[in-house]
Amino acid sequence: MIGQTPIIKKIDRDIFEMLDTAAVTYQIVLTKKDKISAAQLEKLQADIAKELAKHAAAFPVVLSTSSWKGLGVDELRAAIAELIPKHSG
Repeated sequence: MIGQTPIIKKIDRDIFEMLDTAAVTYQIVLTKKDKISAAQLEKLQADIAKELAKHAAAFPVVLSTSSWKGLGVDELRAAIAELIPKHSG
């Protein structure tokens, strides 16, 4: 939790369960990483990764970005590029 708001809400867990049941792989991407300290972000990512470990279809790495400062955008682009099938020539 940051403040008093749960980070992963019931609706999130319901979606995780739906994706697990459908065998659809998913990855969590946090936005607005510039709004919290590095220590808070590290704890948040660890807490979310711990929750994702309970879900078969979840990709275990939690990415974080800030479009305003451009943080993590290259990492997100690289992760997306890895999903694109490579065509042999």
